[in-house]
Amino acid sequence: MGFRLFQSFRAAWIVILCLVLTGMASVPPILGGTAPPFESETLEGRVLKSSDMEGQYVVLNFWATWCVPCVKEMPELQKAHRALKDQNVKILGVNFAESKSKIEIFLKERNLDFTILLDGFGRLSQDYRVVNLPVTYFISPDGIVREQTIGGNLTLGIIEEKINRMKNQMQQGLDESREKIAEPALEGTENQK
Repeated sequence: MGFRLFQSFRAAWIVILCLVLTGMASVPPILGGTAPPFESETLEGRVLKSSDMEGQYVVLNFWATWCVPCVKEMPELQKAHRALKDQNVKILGVNFAESKSKIEIFLKERNLDFTILLDGFGRLSQDYRVVNLPVTYFISPDGIVREQTIGGNLTLGIIEEKINRMKNQMQQGLDESREKIAEPALEGTENQK
């Protein structure tokens, strides 16, 4: 038992050291930039790729069971999962460096069933330059990080508001593109008169 505990602590220290040495404390991704691509194992053992979610709105939440603000947000993420799953919205929780068994117990005790990605070595957290937990990124169907929330204050209402804002931004972008395409066509008809 003692040796196993020693191995767990050693593994945790290695992860922490790697994150510090590789620059995890650098600036988060720039809002408006392309979301870093990822490939990660789900709690169920499937591999999920960011490319699997192209065309969907993605709420990507980085969390851990020991993080009190993270625990506070989890019921709200579950409500969002249930309320928005038929609206082209995918809620993903990215667990930071905890064992499957610990995560499974946590989720079962709280009746949480949205998709959980495992970030055992902190690679996904590093790619997203996560500095503090929890942090949530809102990614539009075109793969752009549109919004970010830090600190455990997410509610279903805030999530819906941010999703609706992204939908409006996407619609506005489509409308502007259509106008740009239509303008040359209109100019051509004026010359024919």
